[in-house]
Amino acid sequence: MTNNLDLSNRINQNYPLLSKKEKHVAAFILENKNDVESWNIKDLSRLTETSNATISRFCSKLHYRNFSEFKTFVTQELGENPLPLQVPVKIASYYTQLINSASQLIETQQITDFVEAIHLSNKILICGVGNSGLSAMELKYRLVRMGLIVDVVTDPHMMLMDAVLLKKYDLMIAISNYGQTQAVIDACTIAKKEHATVFVITNQNHTPLTEIADQVLFASGRTSIPDDQFINSQLPIHFILDVLCYVLLENKSYKNKRKKTLSALDSH
Repeated sequence: MTNNLDLSNRINQNYPLLSKKEKHVAAFILENKNDVESWNIKDLSRLTETSNATISRFCSKLHYRNFSEFKTFVTQELGENPLPLQVPVKIASYYTQLINSASQLIETQQITDFVEAIHLSNKILICGVGNSGLSAMELKYRLVRMGLIVDVVTDPHMMLMDAVLLKKYDLMIAISNYGQTQAVIDACTIAKKEHATVFVITNQNHTPLTEIADQVLFASGRTSIPDDQFINSQLPIHFILDVLCYVLLENKSYKNKRKKTLSALDSH
């Protein structure tokens, strides 16, 4: 799958594998993508104050065979339309970029496995901290409306206590942008020791959290958008939640229960 990803997804997925210098190269390229076609490897090493060897290692870690393939692929990805200056249109463009990247990362089998795990679970515990905690709450409300037994925890201490009470056939769903939140890692580690199934929604691969998980759904990170005024971190994760819930609602029982719970709310 990696070889089919665009540059921003390749960087995001493999970011933990990059050295400090290689991360500097990544940031420089993302900020100057429109100039890629004019560079050779010596140009890029000079512009980033690195070396040809660093550029080659960077390309290899992103699963390009060499700099030439990197340059060819990135040039093909570049659109010709300049980003509009109007803020609403600019943000809409960012949203489109993030959703397209997130769509590229989703595999049908992974969604199928996720839905099957939800079907088979006795109890579901969703955890997340900070902004990811808000997404965890959103997923809980959606699943509860389908009649599923779900709890959510966003407090690090409660996360550990709830995880240790999980059992076989229970499901832990962890949401974490970068897979580095220690409380979430610790909770998932405990859940695995208790023989629960652990599924993760995250942006980056090769992290402590992805090493623990039974299955991972990857979201696209906003690192692909070099604009520090754009602070949205949850849109790609909510895209995944929409896809997941859409597939879940193909189950008539879940769909009927959702209608029933929404009807109860409408009557009050």
